[in-house]
Amino acid sequence: MAIRTAVSIPQFALYGEITPSHRLESVHVEDIHERSSRNGWLIKPHCHTHLFQLLVMQSGEMAMTLDDEQQQLRGGWLVVVPPGVVHGYRFSPDIQGKVLSIAVNLQGMDVENQLTRLLDGVLSKPSVVKLDRKSVFFRHLLQHVEQLGLELRARQQDQGIVLLALVKLLLVMVRRNLGQQQTTASESLAVLGLVEKLKQLVELHYKEHWGIGDYALALHVSISTLNRACRDQLGCTAKKLLQDRLHVEARRRLIYTRETLDQIADSLGYQDAAYFSRVFKVLEGETPSEFRKLAQERARLV
Repeated sequence: MAIRTAVSIPQFALYGEITPSHRLESVHVEDIHERSSRNGWLIKPHCHTHLFQLLVMQSGEMAMTLDDEQQQLRGGWLVVVPPGVVHGYRFSPDIQGKVLSIAVNLQGMDVENQLTRLLDGVLSKPSVVKLDRKSVFFRHLLQHVEQLGLELRARQQDQGIVLLALVKLLLVMVRRNLGQQQTTASESLAVLGLVEKLKQLVELHYKEHWGIGDYALALHVSISTLNRACRDQLGCTAKKLLQDRLHVEARRRLIYTRETLDQIADSLGYQDAAYFSRVFKVLEGETPSEFRKLAQERARLV
């Protein structure tokens, strides 16, 4: 379920609402399905200038755009969306969860409430965190969001004080949890950085058919380290990563261009069309010609 961005990115207070609230107690909690159901379960890519958001997904599925990345999520997840980050969602109708929106960067608010300071560090950038639904953190997270919702509905005396205290407590709890993950996963972060560098190099050299040794040499690591990093982060070997990148490009050319097999093979660095066809059939289960014909037939039916 791909989410396409518009030419200009809409900016909302809450999704679909142009005017932001400037009340001191600018906190909003709602069920995910409350807003998404009346929009056909689709929240198109947009951003908020003055809102920090936490999306707590308990169950169901969603396709998500977060800046320039797209992800398909199922089950329990926490999504951290700082102000200015472009985000969009397509939810399944059985989605369960909450969205917490907190007004920040409003003149007169942050000086007194120091909310921006709480968003420094791990909360200053978008994050997507898998939640263990049996964990204490998950249980407390839901309890705090529910408590905020109850306080908002109650509208009792000194509500602003209570809301601010609950928001600060929630932000500190989330920040601690994310900070602990970063501290305990420093090795994983280094591995992630290595994989990202590998992906960047692959984009530059995959048509040249660089071998694993070439990439390892360019990254100043051993082949075994490169393979281990790919298995840890991607669940595949480095060789499979290279293979898949070439194959994805071959599929794109067959579907979206009128290039001949000779032209595609040459542009992707294969020695000839016959060799390209053999490699493609091993990976796809059908020849390039068969694949292109089926793709054209499917396009006519759409």
